[in-house]
Amino acid sequence: MTRKDRIVLLVLFAAFCPAVGSAASAAVDEAKSAEAKSPSIHCQTDAVTRLIHVVYDVPQDAPDRILVRSFWSPRGRNQWQPARVRPLLSETAGALLREEDGLPWLQGEVVERRAAGLKRTLVFNPYPEAQAGGTVDIDFRVELDAGEDRRLTRLEAPATADNRDVVYLDDWSGVIQKEFVAAEEKPGCWRLESDAAVGANPYATGGTRLSGAAADLPQLTMPLALRGPYAVFVYSFGGVRLRLSGDLRTDRLGSRLPYDEQLWRWTRLDGQHLVVRQSYAFTGPAASSLDYVKLVPLSDELVARLESAFGKPDRFVASYWEPYSYAFSDNVQDMAWHLQYLDAYRDAEVSLVDTQLGRFGMKAVYETRVSDQLLHVTQGDPIGAIAHPQTTNVGRMQQYTNTLQATLTFCRALGLNAHANFGATNCYPGSPLQGDFSKQHPEWIRGHALRYEVPEVRRFILDVYREALEIGATGLSIDFCRYPEGIDAAATADGFFRELRGLADEYGRRRGGRIPILVRFPAEGVRLSERFDYATWVREGLVDYLCPSSIQGRFHYFDITPYVKATDGTACILLPQIDALSWGLPKPGLFLWRVRQLYDQGVQGLYVYQGDSLVLGSPLERRCMKQLRSTESVRRFWEEDARLRPARSKGIYLSHASQLPGYHSWERLHVWLEGIPLGEVELYLDDQLVNHFSAPPYLLGHQDRSGDAALPRGEHSLRVRARDGDGWLEQTFKIVSAG
Repeated sequence: MTRKDRIVLLVLFAAFCPAVGSAASAAVDEAKSAEAKSPSIHCQTDAVTRLIHVVYDVPQDAPDRILVRSFWSPRGRNQWQPARVRPLLSETAGALLREEDGLPWLQGEVVERRAAGLKRTLVFNPYPEAQAGGTVDIDFRVELDAGEDRRLTRLEAPATADNRDVVYLDDWSGVIQKEFVAAEEKPGCWRLESDAAVGANPYATGGTRLSGAAADLPQLTMPLALRGPYAVFVYSFGGVRLRLSGDLRTDRLGSRLPYDEQLWRWTRLDGQHLVVRQSYAFTGPAASSLDYVKLVPLSDELVARLESAFGKPDRFVASYWEPYSYAFSDNVQDMAWHLQYLDAYRDAEVSLVDTQLGRFGMKAVYETRVSDQLLHVTQGDPIGAIAHPQTTNVGRMQQYTNTLQATLTFCRALGLNAHANFGATNCYPGSPLQGDFSKQHPEWIRGHALRYEVPEVRRFILDVYREALEIGATGLSIDFCRYPEGIDAAATADGFFRELRGLADEYGRRRGGRIPILVRFPAEGVRLSERFDYATWVREGLVDYLCPSSIQGRFHYFDITPYVKATDGTACILLPQIDALSWGLPKPGLFLWRVRQLYDQGVQGLYVYQGDSLVLGSPLERRCMKQLRSTESVRRFWEEDARLRPARSKGIYLSHASQLPGYHSWERLHVWLEGIPLGEVELYLDDQLVNHFSAPPYLLGHQDRSGDAALPRGEHSLRVRARDGDGWLEQTFKIVSAG
């Protein structure tokens, strides 16, 4: 390999894997200095993914929009066929892609915008068609068209790779439990689709494919005999659960786009087998499928570079954990279920696991005898077209397990710090969730909330906290943010916290240490924020963690200056909330933009509301969560973004609507820029200028409640313009508002 080849390899490796760190990033600068000497097209294999990166020059006279067509042929045979490719994109752009965006890529067609005189990159997966016996030896062709049948240029280059050390698990007839796989539909068996059947699937890759209908299926084990560290990639266009045989938990994996390999993890595979488990939904066992798993051996140097993305821990990260939501779509049979999920918090290195046990006034989701347990049917938030889904899954969790005891026991074993969290109040009147206390005393309810000014209500709430302390809770947490209506005036909240502090101190004296209290409450400007006198709580030492917060999709960027001032020089730790819900900030880019903003203002840490969606979501999201513990990690992310941004294909991306049929008034549509600086942006709704920004964050309308009216119900045209040098990058989107 020539010196130039080594430089290009490091450039491509850094571009595809930002986690590589400073060593590969430094090579980017060296490569830029040699750019003028680079060939017009060059192919190289990425060291971690084993995907082929095709780097080519775009002519100086190219128009603002060009169509790039790509083909491959066995070396020297002139047997050209479309190459499934994608442009070089960041993880954020990849997460915001819609399936229809990537469909042309399956035919080898990519649109490049404002790329004249630049180098662009196509990412090509040679498996399986272009890889024979583990080796790649092909010709690759790129055709650049300017429209109206005008060919700009045609470029060709050889592409070779030796991937014989890569293990592809694509023949699922090799599982240990052969009696549980069958070539045809058979009760109690996974279907093992043959080559012919797989070929009929337009998104299949050859080999065999596992699929399971919505009936209870056994786990399957694929035997392995590997040693050392490997990067594990999964292609499952349909969803499945996987774990290694030595793992405590399964991870839910599923490719969002056809032929999209998902980086699950990197780990040592000594003594491990791969275990396949069926997905589960609130209705019961769910349809699942698995195409293949790719195992790429890693050198110690590559492992170190990947691990360096997480930096040195120096921040405190509290994360919400709601067993209710995950039991809603799972089959809880024993206490080990809690261990599986809490192990993910250990993996994400969370500082505090804020475990929600219910909301005062509703049936509780722990082993209470003071309140009443949720033992039977419950209902949840909308799932697809089902407005009020109901299940007995959560009740089964309470029938067979002790939620608080499990949390405390397993957090101790895993080295985690747990708090007993309760939502301040929501009685859910008239629903299966309503608790007996609120049913028996309707005069103590205001709307859906218990009235904290009523002494009997406060006594009931304190009795619940006393019970949690008796069970062994080492910290207490209360969430006034989601439903703050129980507080009528600031004095009521102050009085309650004095009573709660007294209770915590009583148990602290018995145990010989302070029982910390965490409070989440509406940030200034958020609904009913005036009822929460946080400065008094801090001044009197009533709380230990102060978490000013947004509600729903609004106020993502609230001002933290008043809270920094209130906590400065005190023992109270300021943990401003950042929202991890699906209608929150797109991840990792815009999410980490807000994190950097908060860390630059000197906060000691964060509270991640609905942090379980990150910890227990996609592997990418869990890695994002792990980055929060380190200022160095967040800084390095943005340094790499600035360095690699010019190499990525230019584009404008929108955050997804959280529910069908479209964006709701309470969520905000966010914009991410790819391949150009994060500078000036304009948003036009139906040809009317709505917003002009000089820098992030970019969102339609405003973050406060006035933004609820920014997107009227119905279909609209959204045109986004972003400054790109001396011109504008512009894209128009059709969007739908659900009102």
